[in-house]
Amino acid sequence: MTDTPTGDPVGAVILVAGTGTFDRDMKFGRSGTSRDAVFKDMGQRFATRGLTAIRYDRRGVIYGAPPASAVDAQAIPGVTADNLSLDAEAVLAWARSSAGLNARCVVIFAHSEGAVHVAGIADRGHQPAPDLIIGMGAPLESKVSAVKWQSTGRDADSLLMMDEDGDGVVTNDEVRRNWQTTPSGVFGRLEPFLQPDGAWSAEEIASVRTVQTTLYEQARTAALAQADNAPYPNAQTPAFSYGWWKSWFTDERPIAPMFAAWGAPMTLHYGSLDSQVREDHQRRAASGVLAPDRVRFVSHDGRGHSLGSEVLLGPIDEAIADQIAEEAEAACR
Repeated sequence: MTDTPTGDPVGAVILVAGTGTFDRDMKFGRSGTSRDAVFKDMGQRFATRGLTAIRYDRRGVIYGAPPASAVDAQAIPGVTADNLSLDAEAVLAWARSSAGLNARCVVIFAHSEGAVHVAGIADRGHQPAPDLIIGMGAPLESKVSAVKWQSTGRDADSLLMMDEDGDGVVTNDEVRRNWQTTPSGVFGRLEPFLQPDGAWSAEEIASVRTVQTTLYEQARTAALAQADNAPYPNAQTPAFSYGWWKSWFTDERPIAPMFAAWGAPMTLHYGSLDSQVREDHQRRAASGVLAPDRVRFVSHDGRGHSLGSEVLLGPIDEAIADQIAEEAEAACR
């Protein structure tokens, strides 16, 4: 669907969602307001600034259906990493075509894994580059690297972030004061971060990485044993195919070089509390690959993966949402 401006549009914005069973509205918040529908909210902001916003339902998701019946189980085998990217490419082609919007200026706004789908378009080379790519919590490292950090590095890094005095020891009092403002706050559980003896030593924090690496390898082995067309995470609550999930353990291609094939200007927004990707990792992935004069990193202190006050969920901070809409408008004016 499209959110259309009142006058002649100056361009179009394609909104590409990240991991989840998202329809065109991309409901990803718990504020209890209409702004929890992150893409619907952004679509209205883009339209107010003269841009036609293109929002679409992820493959296999039924728009407007109750959560229990929002996924078409028959479509799940087709929810693969490749097909999600091909769907985004089809939307981009339609936006430019005379049978579609015939847009002369196209901006892509991608959240999280949505950036991976967009990078796939660039890598295939069938579509010209958009006028601007705006990322929100967008990975530039490989899929393997991103999930390995989530599985084996997030908790240890979060414990180090809780070390207020920098002495290498994290007390339970420091944990209690700070755990919710670290990436591991995504789990909403304090208890695993409390030590029976009252503090974490540097050696104990390092051991977290060791133990979780073993668990990661076990999860990888279990995933790779599944058939590609099996429903993930299970048949009762299917969301993707196992082929999609397996790609996060096997696809070691960095994302940044895929974007470099386009050479499009990029504005990439990251929150300091992001529970899924870390800005410093993405800057390293971009270094020497993406032209410095074509990519701009925007850091937001105290904001999470969806640039809101929570480490994972939206809604997007109001001022940041307007900033992103204004960036899109400026690219097409």
